[in-house]
Amino acid sequence: MLAAGAHDPSPVLLSVFLLAGLVAVWAGVNWAFDVRGIATRRSERIRRRNADAWAAMGRLDGSPTMFGSVGYLRFLGVLMAFAGLVMLLAAYALWRLG
Repeated sequence: MLAAGAHDPSPVLLSVFLLAGLVAVWAGVNWAFDVRGIATRRSERIRRRNADAWAAMGRLDGSPTMFGSVGYLRFLGVLMAFAGLVMLLAAYALWRLG
């Protein structure tokens, strides 16, 4: 009885889902397709940071860089773009179903 007239979704919730979905799709596509070398530069920074950290610990051999590889970052980009599309679909469903 208290929430009888509150069937519409919150415009704040819709805008959060919409904005987060758009940002996730944009960032995911940039990482997945390596637009302007974003994934390549990020991978190189991760490798350098890992190598510096391992050298500080006294290990001079190479550091494990599976999570810093370009392929892994592209995979994360695909997942991020998919999650953004799901968020956009959720925003549409909330708006449409009311």
